[in-house]
Amino acid sequence: MSSTAVLVLVVLLATYAAFAIPVVLQFRLYCRHVAKATDRTSELNDQRSIDDGGNNAFEREQWWSLLSGDFKEFTDPSLVAEAATLSKKVRFSMLLAVGLVVAFPFVAGLR
Repeated sequence: MSSTAVLVLVVLLATYAAFAIPVVLQFRLYCRHVAKATDRTSELNDQRSIDDGGNNAFEREQWWSLLSGDFKEFTDPSLVAEAATLSKKVRFSMLLAVGLVVAFPFVAGLR
């Protein structure tokens, strides 16, 4: 692999990380807000159903609801606004991750 390809991959990965890491931190905070608002704090703190990524069942549920846009049942307008903003970021983060995976073979093939 040429040094140009390595540089392109490093830049792509750094760009993705610079966007995705704050999104994950915002997601963790959002989960705490949802758990508190819906009285599901015990589910958020449940360590029995943790997956390889470190998320439990409650967090996975919230992640997929943000991806699908299914968060309108909240009665707190500030929570709905937070979910709407974070939903856009989560979707974009997933799109960037897929784009990085798809771009890798093409960039790695440059010589």
